[in-house]
Amino acid sequence: MTAPKRILIVDDDAFIRRPLEFILREEGYQPATAADADEGLRAVEFCLPDLIVLDVMMPGKDGLTWCAELKSDPRYSRIPIVLLSARGQERDRERALALGAADFLTKPYSPHELKRRVRELLGRG
Repeated sequence: MTAPKRILIVDDDAFIRRPLEFILREEGYQPATAADADEGLRAVEFCLPDLIVLDVMMPGKDGLTWCAELKSDPRYSRIPIVLLSARGQERDRERALALGAADFLTKPYSPHELKRRVRELLGRG
């Protein structure tokens, strides 16, 4: 039996983090949460997640900036990042993907779509 895949959820809004955590735990993943990029970096260093679900608009360092930093660091560059954003214009999606995000979903997101994309990124879909 293999260990469950670890997924780090980074979002400053607890009302977003909690449902994401529930949805991913229900799918058999091992979720961890962080409220901002600094807390997220400590979590990445501690547990080295298999995937990160990252909010774009956060106080302090935004998700796009942190995504680019993670992708430029050889220790973390292979971790797929799914960016979540309330801004859903095509240019936002294009910028996220250009910075190295594996996927981009707009809020409000479909739980079914989130689960499908996470499964695909982790090779279970």
